[in-house]
Amino acid sequence: MKNTILLCLLACLLGCKPNTSETTHESTPRNGTSLTAEEQKAVLLSGTALSGQATGALSQDGRALELTIAHSAVFDQEPDLLKLHASRAAWVFYKNMGTEKPSYEHLVLVAELQDTTVKFPYSMKQLDLVAARYPAVEEASKMLIDGNYEDLYTLFDPDVMGPSKSENLQSYCTQIEPEYGKPQGFEFRGFSFEKTSSGQDVLSLAGQLKRSIKDTPLNISVDLSKPELKGSLFSIKFAY
Repeated sequence: MKNTILLCLLACLLGCKPNTSETTHESTPRNGTSLTAEEQKAVLLSGTALSGQATGALSQDGRALELTIAHSAVFDQEPDLLKLHASRAAWVFYKNMGTEKPSYEHLVLVAELQDTTVKFPYSMKQLDLVAARYPAVEEASKMLIDGNYEDLYTLFDPDVMGPSKSENLQSYCTQIEPEYGKPQGFEFRGFSFEKTSSGQDVLSLAGQLKRSIKDTPLNISVDLSKPELKGSLFSIKFAY
């Protein structure tokens, strides 16, 4: 009788055992090297943006996508801006993913140069943050082109500006116009996450400010502790 009860209990336990294989499958990242159609498109556009050849593959554990760019004319012509251009390639890939949600946690930009290879890792959370703060550089560049310094002034953190006025900001922004001309357009080039001397986390958004005489860089820093666009700009400069 006891043996019969034990056998019944064992049968019940086996029959009621949860199907863990399906749960494990759902939580396991993709692996292998095959990319989706959207990913393949984004890879090609990244290579085009840097005038190079781009390939992409998932890491063996499926937690990262490696985007390799080789024979890039941009890398070769401006090696001192390698970090900036690498972030640009990562951004081009990210923004061309459309609505497809990546299964990996990191994007690793692999820059193959003539004599070395350099890797730049970006988490998908970092790229999400760049997308969220991108309107800051869009608005700032538009206001520079329109000469709207009063509204540009409101984008800056009041604590950073101190007693400065919009007229002082205008003077700073226009002092180079006799040599370089008025702003006429803007092309985003890349980003970097940095810490200020006081320990604040800022996001640098940079690009080329198209001017009537000679183009200049435009580099603005956004205080990541400020959730709203107004009052979030930490600095502006016309250099990388």
